Amino acid sequence: MYPLYNFHSHSQHCDGKEQMEDYVKLAISKNFKALGFSSHSPLPFPNEWSLTPESFRQYVSDAHYLIEKYSHEIDLYLGLEIDYIPGHSEDFEGFMKNTPLQYNIGSVHMVRHPESGKLWFIDGPLEGYINGVNDIYQGDYRAAVTAFYQQTVQMIETQKPNIIGHIDKVKMHNKQRWFSTSEGWYMEQVDKALEAAAENNCIVELNTRGLYTGKIDEYFPSTEILHKCLELNISMMVNSDAHHPDQIDQHFTEGHELLKKIGFKSLKTPFFEYEI
Repeated sequence: MYPLYNFHSHSQHCDGKEQMEDYVKLAISKNFKALGFSSHSPLPFPNEWSLTPESFRQYVSDAHYLIEKYSHEIDLYLGLEIDYIPGHSEDFEGFMKNTPLQYNIGSVHMVRHPESGKLWFIDGPLEGYINGVNDIYQGDYRAAVTAFYQQTVQMIETQKPNIIGHIDKVKMHNKQRWFSTSEGWYMEQVDKALEAAAENNCIVELNTRGLYTGKIDEYFPSTEILHKCLELNISMMVNSDAHHPDQIDQHFTEGHELLKKIGFKSLKTPFFEYEI
C-alpha cells in the first residue's frame, strides 16, 4: 500500500477552511505518514486568498507549534505555495532564506502581460477568466495561454521550485471551448514547461482538486502530459490541494493507480521516495 501523505493544503490562514490542527488530527486518524502545510504566499496587493505579512508570521508560529506537538505521531512539514508573478512576487530564495520553510510549491495563478503589466487571473470565477482574455489579450486565447506557459517556464528556470503546482491549470475554465489541449501549438508550450522541469529537477504534482471538486473532468496535469512526464523521467507525486480537512486524501488512491497504469514505478516527495 502507498504511504499516505499530502503536501498541498490550505487552512484558515489563507483561502482554506478550518484550523491547521484539524488537518493534522484527521491525517493522524487516517494513518498518514506525512502532512505539509502550504498556504499561499503573501503578495504586494490586496486579495482574498493569500497570506498577509501579519498572518504569515502567525502561520509559521502555528506550524512550528504543531510540528513539535505531534512529532511522535506524524511527520509535519512547513511549506509555502509561492505565486510567481514577474514584477510582483518575491523571489523564492528570499522566502526560503528568511523563513524556516522546508519546501515550496511554485504556482502560476495570475499571468502578467509583459507590456501592459495587466494581470489575468486564471483561477477565479469564469467571468473574470473570459474578461481577462478579452481585455488583456484582445480575445486571443492562444496568446493568453502561451503567456501562461512562458511565465511557468520563467518560474521554473529562475526560481527552481521544489514542486510545480497544477502545471496545466490554465485549462480549468476552458473545457475545450476556446482552445484544444491537443492542438500542436498548445502541446509545444507544454513541452517547453516539462523540459524546464526535467532540467531543473522539479517534482511535478498530480493535483487531484479540479476533479474531486467537479471543476474539470481530469487531473492536473492531463493524462497526455503525464505520459510526457514519464518519457522525460520527471519525478511525480500526488497532492490533493486540500482547502478543507476532509479533502486531504481525495482521489489519492485513484491518482496513484493512474500513474501506475501509465508506467511510473516510483514517486517522490521532497522528503522521501517510494515504489508504487
